Amino acid sequence: GGQDIGSLYMDDGYLFFKIDRIEKSIIGDTINYEIMIQEGPQATIKNIGIYGNDRTNDHVLRRELFTLPGYKFSRTDIIRSIRQISNLGFIDPEKVNPVPKPNYADGTVDIDYNVAEKSSDQLELSAGFGGGIGFTGTIGIVFNNFSLRNIFKFKEWDPLPMGDGQKLSIRYQSNGRFFNSANLSFTEPWLGGKKPTAL
Repeated sequence: GGQDIGSLYMDDGYLFFKIDRIEKSIIGDTINYEIMIQEGPQATIKNIGIYGNDRTNDHVLRRELFTLPGYKFSRTDIIRSIRQISNLGFIDPEKVNPVPKPNYADGTVDIDYNVAEKSSDQLELSAGFGGGIGFTGTIGIVFNNFSLRNIFKFKEWDPLPMGDGQKLSIRYQSNGRFFNSANLSFTEPWLGGKKPTAL
């Protein structure tokens, strides 16, 4: 029971609460408890820290968060934030670890998100060579954490500029002399930077 009550209280900002269970009576095989709750103030989020993102820029992760400075603390918002960060594809979902740091003096809480990046680039290769036809096959590569704004900053290339959560896909397909096709696609998931509108 206490855990469920705790979840409800933490969803409404009450990080500074205390639950005491007092055994009132035992009748047969039933124990009656009285639950005493001291609420304390509703906690407001003060600072958000993000650690462990060596390649991915902070703003790419921050824009996925539901826990924002000035908002009331909410356990559900932290869970939703973990899910959003994990869905990006280049953060290891098993290693997203939020750590709330309450400050009882001013009724605020800082939340540190510890993350670990993983490679999400994809390589596609298939090839053949036929007499009279020539080369047939497909070569393709997808970069899922690309950064267009760093395209001319060659020190950022590893192997291409990374960190802004954009997607770059390059693909070449050939059926020998009969058919050749080259495709280049680029996706910005947050066009304008205000909301998740992909282009």
